[in-house]
Amino acid sequence: MPVLRILANGSVAALLLAAAATTATAQDSTLGPFPEGHVSASARKLAPVAAARQKYAIVIGNQAYAHAPQLPNAWNDALDVADLLAGQGYDVTLLKDASKRDFEGLMQRVLFDVDRDTEVLFYYAGHGVQIGSENYLIPTDAQLDQVDDLPFEAVSLGSLVSIVGARARWQIVILDSCRNNPFAGLKVQDSLGPDVREIETGFASLAAPVNSYVVFSTSPGEVALDGAGKNSPFATAFLQAAALGPVPVTDVFDAVRRKVFVETEGVQVPWDSSTMVEEASIASVPTTPDTTTAAEDNGTSVARGLTLFAASSAELLPIDAALPAPDIAIAAPLAPAVPIGATLAQKLAIAPTASVGLAEPPRGGRLVLLDDRGLQSAPIFPLSAQDLQRLAFAYVSGPTVSLGQDPVLKVQFKLDLNGTPRLVQVDLTPDPCDLQAADHLDPEGVGLARFANEIEPEAALQACQAAVAREPQNGRFHYQLGRAFAALRRYDEARAEWDTARKLGHSRASYAIGNAIVNEARETGGSAVVEAPEEALAYYREGVELGDPYAFYALGRQMVRFGKTGQDRLRGYDLLMRALEVGHTYAMNELGYFYLDEKSEYFDPTRGLRYLNESAARGDIYGYNNLGLVYMNGLGGQKKDAKAALDWFTKAADGGHPNAPGNIGTLIASGALGKKADLGKAVEWFDKGLERGDANAGAYAAYLILTEGAGGLSPADAAWRAGRAAALRDKKSVERARKVLEALPTEAVDEASQRLLQALGADVTPDGAFGEGSKAAYQAIATQHGVTDLETDPIERLIAIARIHWSTTPFRVDLY
Repeated sequence: MPVLRILANGSVAALLLAAAATTATAQDSTLGPFPEGHVSASARKLAPVAAARQKYAIVIGNQAYAHAPQLPNAWNDALDVADLLAGQGYDVTLLKDASKRDFEGLMQRVLFDVDRDTEVLFYYAGHGVQIGSENYLIPTDAQLDQVDDLPFEAVSLGSLVSIVGARARWQIVILDSCRNNPFAGLKVQDSLGPDVREIETGFASLAAPVNSYVVFSTSPGEVALDGAGKNSPFATAFLQAAALGPVPVTDVFDAVRRKVFVETEGVQVPWDSSTMVEEASIASVPTTPDTTTAAEDNGTSVARGLTLFAASSAELLPIDAALPAPDIAIAAPLAPAVPIGATLAQKLAIAPTASVGLAEPPRGGRLVLLDDRGLQSAPIFPLSAQDLQRLAFAYVSGPTVSLGQDPVLKVQFKLDLNGTPRLVQVDLTPDPCDLQAADHLDPEGVGLARFANEIEPEAALQACQAAVAREPQNGRFHYQLGRAFAALRRYDEARAEWDTARKLGHSRASYAIGNAIVNEARETGGSAVVEAPEEALAYYREGVELGDPYAFYALGRQMVRFGKTGQDRLRGYDLLMRALEVGHTYAMNELGYFYLDEKSEYFDPTRGLRYLNESAARGDIYGYNNLGLVYMNGLGGQKKDAKAALDWFTKAADGGHPNAPGNIGTLIASGALGKKADLGKAVEWFDKGLERGDANAGAYAAYLILTEGAGGLSPADAAWRAGRAAALRDKKSVERARKVLEALPTEAVDEASQRLLQALGADVTPDGAFGEGSKAAYQAIATQHGVTDLETDPIERLIAIARIHWSTTPFRVDLY
């Protein structure tokens, strides 16, 4: 029995929304050079493959639209195609009536499930439209009634093809769409600027990565028929042609085109576009499935080979869950694929001639067969005793699993042994390194994740050093050890681990190295966004080619902010859109910032606020802080609301946002909360911000102490804060801090210098008299830290000592 997974409507959790990306991965190399040692995606795809590759299929049937005409045959078509592909050895994920969030979750799944040894087939039955030169798939909950709706309501086909193409060896994309245009005449924004384009019928031609075969059920700009029978004319022809056996894909679709043309009397002519440089086929074994059986309404029958799949990690039951006692229990470490077959064969006492069926599939993952290279394929039950030995459970990466104490993820499924069901339970224990330092949307991750502000540095260091010692060739552990070092501000060691992870093939490491290069100038320099040097951009480009959404965001942000031409900014926008397609909230915040910039030619407050609200709705601390700024300052025409701003800032500060404490301090000091400003409380919040590297918070606190005596603090207290702020990078805040220092008596400035020297280990008494003892201590500290030029001016001396102090206790630059 073939294994097939179903994702029912609403079952796929995701972090973010999607939008358009018009440029395919194959075009990314035109952006510039790659780092030394880079191997292009095309070269990887063409490298010899010694063993059979994983065959992975995604099948979507969108039928029950909330705001568009129903498509009676879409679900039948998808279900029959899924059955056909499952019977031919594909590992099939089937989505019924996929919403926008379902598509987001799907693209996240692709990151984890697809690699360079995977052949991917994507089939979509549902509404699709063309806007400008780009094509969009329409989720069942799409409601396009505003010009700025597109990124939040539709799915960019260009993004989908680019993301899959970056991960897979080759892809076949089949679009049985364009059945009609549910939004004819409506106009939406689909690019960087304010221009709107009409939603057109049909699909446009598509640029695709190398080794892509894209098939449209009808010619560009034309309408496909839904069909009067059980299936559409295209689906009927495809089911027949693909069932003939392992023949070249070009032969399959030549046959489909002829049949559809004849059956529709020339009304509909399927069309395809290919960048294939390898021969591809659909079927792996000759098979003749029955494509005439009526589709079952719930689509969960094991007899049809349909395995219920839930992407939410909630389906992996916690350790204290009430579960029936299993017949067989297996304990194993959590990994992308956990071998269980040998243990099952032993505990079941399987005879060499026996076979095992599947009575009830697992939730939260799938059963797969592993070959001698660790590559996965879908098992076809019943399994022989020999194939049972190769059985593994593949954990499905979803949203972040709750990170409790020693969590164990439990999975149950039932095997059929000679008509007797046997309940199997697999207890999966995550590696401590994954628990402590796994990253979000990491293509080589295991589905657990922590944002940088959530990492417990010492615990992560200990766990990941042990993991690397145990598995030195595991790139994931080296990457996560780098995250632990970064959280400890040990940046050279972090970079070394990321270099190792990159050499071992860990995709996210390229992005991390690019960020490390950018952050070298920010380790003691504050939060200012800087233009990345070419070396960092090269690593970002490599991450883009590897299909890493964080690299999409990083390179896109640089090009939008610092692009020299309009074309550069458009390219950056496309990359940000691709990041959004897989749920990257940082990209959403960046676009919110971009559209709310009143000095920009692209100022569009409605669009900007929409992005920020969507980010906050997904629990992003940066989205929280951005909305706090909107309500505090009345940005984008929004009415000022101090209480709402405080709520957003507090949520952001509690989550570790570096600027949110200073924003709370500003809100309190302004008196906007409707009562007398508690300046001492404001300074407390500013101090929290300064410790996180917020120069503005330090400068503001110093000013309040100087001018208002806030918190009963002294001029030396003001100098201590102003000196530390002036040693940071934020230019405007540095200017403010220097003005405070210039207004303070020399004794206060010198006392602040002595305090910092004392904090650095010098034996000095902070008394405001910077005598010979203090000068000697300054020289000793400077020499210890490699500083040769000593300052004599009190203000410059304080700032120089503050820079040394920051170098010993730098803030978390990975939070910016």
